[in-house]
Amino acid sequence: MKIKKSAFYIFTMIFSLHSPAFAEPSVADIQYRAEQGQAVAQYHLGMMLLSGKQGVVKNYEQAFKWLTAADQNGSVGAKYSLGMMYYTGTGVEKDAKRAFDYFTKAAAKGHAKAQYNLGVLYDRGEGTAQNYEQAFEWFSRAAEQGYPPAEYNLAHLYKKGHGVAQSDEQALKWYTKAAEHDESDAQYNLAQMYLNGEGTPKNLQLAKKWFQQAANAGDSDAKEMLKSLE
Repeated sequence: MKIKKSAFYIFTMIFSLHSPAFAEPSVADIQYRAEQGQAVAQYHLGMMLLSGKQGVVKNYEQAFKWLTAADQNGSVGAKYSLGMMYYTGTGVEKDAKRAFDYFTKAAAKGHAKAQYNLGVLYDRGEGTAQNYEQAFEWFSRAAEQGYPPAEYNLAHLYKKGHGVAQSDEQALKWYTKAAEHDESDAQYNLAQMYLNGEGTPKNLQLAKKWFQQAANAGDSDAKEMLKSLE
């Protein structure tokens, strides 16, 4: 079976704003609330300064200041975003160890993307010693929350037997979940498993279905496989 390249990539979208506590507040109102010590406002202000959204001029130094304040006031999102700033070197010097520390704090609070990133760092041995068992643990936690890249990586660990006993049946289960969440590499791998009868009886119809889904997402290997199965 040809395993597609692993999706073990750090989730780097740190500039999106998610703050349901605010319904189109003014920047001045957010600033006021932040200065009053409200963690949600501090986080929101930090993310605006980080992204340049809502007419705010990007200012990484100020973003770091307000995200740090939000973190100290218990904001889980701020912990994650500070980890991403350190990991990407956005406004601060790149520091995988500090990124690992912040991801660990956010992951322990249930932040799915932080759990995923923590799994990636453990898998790579980046910012910490390589530990496939810990990678499996954190991918599992994120996958159980329905985070598709974690579902894919969990399947990959089961397929390879990294950090867990090798199991084609479990790999099939998690590739299926990721494939249903539109992860094209998972769709390709799932098709291969049905084609070759790995963890499941051979099923050409399902193999073609998932190759087609991956092809529709632009996967050139899947397109080639469909041609070979005509």
